Amino acid sequence: MEEIKLAKGFKPALAGKPDQSVIHLPDPETVGVSVMDMPYIRPKILVKENDPVKTGTPLFCDKRNQRIQYVSPATGIVSQIIFGERRHLKEIVIRLKGKNECIQFETLSPDTVDKVQKATLIRLLQEGGLWPCFRQFPFKDTADPDLEPAMIIVSMNGNDPFSPHPAAVLEHESRAFEFGIRILHQLSPRIVISSRQSSLDRLNGFKNHITHNVPDVYPAWDPGVVLYKLKTAIKENSSWCISAEHLALIGNFLLTGTYPVKRVFTVTRSNDQKPHIIARQGSPVKLLAGSFPDKSLITTGRFNGRPVDLDSHMGFFETTLNIIPDNPKEELFGFITPGISKPSASRTFLSSFLKTRTQQDCNLHGEERACVNCGYCAKICPVDLDPSFIMKAVLSDDIEDALSFGLLDCCRCGLCSYACPSKIELTHLLSNGINAYYKDKQ
Repeated sequence: MEEIKLAKGFKPALAGKPDQSVIHLPDPETVGVSVMDMPYIRPKILVKENDPVKTGTPLFCDKRNQRIQYVSPATGIVSQIIFGERRHLKEIVIRLKGKNECIQFETLSPDTVDKVQKATLIRLLQEGGLWPCFRQFPFKDTADPDLEPAMIIVSMNGNDPFSPHPAAVLEHESRAFEFGIRILHQLSPRIVISSRQSSLDRLNGFKNHITHNVPDVYPAWDPGVVLYKLKTAIKENSSWCISAEHLALIGNFLLTGTYPVKRVFTVTRSNDQKPHIIARQGSPVKLLAGSFPDKSLITTGRFNGRPVDLDSHMGFFETTLNIIPDNPKEELFGFITPGISKPSASRTFLSSFLKTRTQQDCNLHGEERACVNCGYCAKICPVDLDPSFIMKAVLSDDIEDALSFGLLDCCRCGLCSYACPSKIELTHLLSNGINAYYKDKQ
C-alpha cells in the first residue's frame, strides 16, 4: 500500500460527526430520480405522469448517448415530473405502490467474468442504469464507453468530511465489491483504490484491495486530488473514477440481475450525532433530515455540495446531508474576539490553535469585496493552483490563460471559497469556467 502525501488542504475540526452505528429506515411514500447532481446531462424523458413502473424501468436517457439509461429505484406510479427553468428536467418522482417488482437483467458468473467481452459489460451497465457510476476526468462527466481509461480510481470515501464510513457502506458487500474490482480490470489496465488513513482501522477485510492511503486532510481522498498526485502522462488526464459504494452496486447488479436500491446516508448537524442511515435510493430529503431549526441551510456537502429543497429527493451521487443553522445576527468587531469556537482556515482565531470542534452557520460574517491577493486560496489548494489568478482569467474570458494556470486540475473541493477573506465564490467561478470550456468543446 502506497502513501499519498498532501502538503496543502484543510483539516477541519467540525462538530456533528456522525455516529458509527447504522439504522434502517422503512421505504418512504415517494422516491425521486434527480438530475441536479448529474453534470452536463441532456435528459430525454421515457415515461409520462401516472405511468406504472417497476424497479429497473428506464425513466430517462441521455440524448448524447441514448444507450445510457437512468432507471426507477422503486415500483409504483410516476406521480410527478418536475421541471425547472426553460423546462429543464429536475427530477422524476415515483409514488411507491404495491409489492416491489424488479425487472430481471442478464447476470454474469464469477467463473466466466474474466472472459466476458468489454462491450457486453458496457451494454449491461447501460441498460441497468449503472453506467453513470463511472465519471471521466477532467470534467467529471459520464465516462465515454468508447474510451479505455489509463486508470480507474476507486474512492473508499465520499466527497464530504462526514460522508458515510466505508465500513458501513461495504458491510455484507465484500463479495459484490470484489466482483466489481474484477469488472474494473476488464475496463482498464490500472486500478487505484484509495482510502483515508482513519478509515483503515475498520476495513480489515478490504485492506488487501487498497493500493493507496491518504492523510485525513480534506480533500486528500477526492479522486481529482489522487489523480493529480499520481498522473505522469497526458493520457491519464482522461482517467475515470467511481466510489466504493457504486462499485459494490455494480457487483451486486451483475451477480443478481436486479437493480440494487439501498444506499447509506449520513445526516450531520452541529449539536447532534446521528447514526448512519440505510434507506432507498432517492429518498426524500425531509425524511432523512428530520426536524431542524427554521431557515437552516441543507446541503449535500459541507464545502462542495449543493443546497437542496426540503421537498426534493436525494440525487444518485448524494450520500450526505449537512444541516447548517441560520444566524442572522451581525457581530460588532467580531474580528478582534478570541474566536474559540469560530471556524477558520487561517490563524485569525484561537480555534485554529486549540483544535476545538467548531459550529458553522449560514452567516457570511462579512460581505463580498475585491480580491486583495492575500494568497490564502493558493496556500490551501490541494492541487497547487492559484485560484485568484484563474478567477481573473475566467472573468476576462481569457480561457487560454485559465487553462495554462491549471483550470482543468481544479477538483472543485470548495476550499478556496471557504478560505477567501473577501468572500468571493471562487469555486463557483472556476466551475463556471470549466463548464463553459466543456460546452465550447462540444
